[in-house]
Amino acid sequence: MSLKEDIQNILRKYKDTIHGGNNERAAKALGVNAPTFWRWLSGKNVPRVETLEPVFEALHATITLPGREPEHQDLARDVCFVDAKVVPAGDGLPPVASEDYLAVPLVDEVGAGPGIIPQGRLISWFLVWRYQKSVMHKHDLIAVRIGNHSTSMLPTLRPEDIVLVDRQDIDCATPGRIMLVLDPDGAGMIKRVALTPIRKDGGMQDIRITFYSDNVALNPPVVYSLRDDYGGDWRKAIGGHIVWAWSDMEGR
Repeated sequence: MSLKEDIQNILRKYKDTIHGGNNERAAKALGVNAPTFWRWLSGKNVPRVETLEPVFEALHATITLPGREPEHQDLARDVCFVDAKVVPAGDGLPPVASEDYLAVPLVDEVGAGPGIIPQGRLISWFLVWRYQKSVMHKHDLIAVRIGNHSTSMLPTLRPEDIVLVDRQDIDCATPGRIMLVLDPDGAGMIKRVALTPIRKDGGMQDIRITFYSDNVALNPPVVYSLRDDYGGDWRKAIGGHIVWAWSDMEGR
């Protein structure tokens, strides 16, 4: 892939995840008009390096030079099985192929968030089949265990269910997506999200972020200001999108 194509992909990611797929909003944030931004996306023109600085900051992306390790690596790890225990139903079948799986760090709901997972918050590692449709081509994944007494997402998610979070997908433009969200103090929760733009004199002033539960009768929605509560930084409010869930079906 060429450098120009890399830049196009980065700009598309910036537009989709930070600005909900809105070309005009993304262009305005970068201080250019919409036609200029469209020419960048289409590859007709290439932006200056200094123009891309806010894009990299918003996506928490870095450029890694040859011979230099990246500061933030994907958390998912390749797996190597050693004398893997096979259940009776698998007797006589070909051996387990370790390259078909990813080891994803498992953390509690409150301890889930952006950046590197502190060792003290790691519960264990969760094995994920990398060819599952919702997992394919995703690498920045964490597994989050719902709290023992967390009933806010019933009946969709139950206490101690485990969900898989794609931390690269923080797009909340579609109302009702189930996300890993963060309160202003940084504590993680699994909630649905809705956004309400706050406009004044024809311009965007703020975005009201509503976190709401499926068990809404016992868990009223919580509303925050992107500007006032999170300093305008989406990454401080949204930790990622829930792409898969493991639920205890015993007793149902």
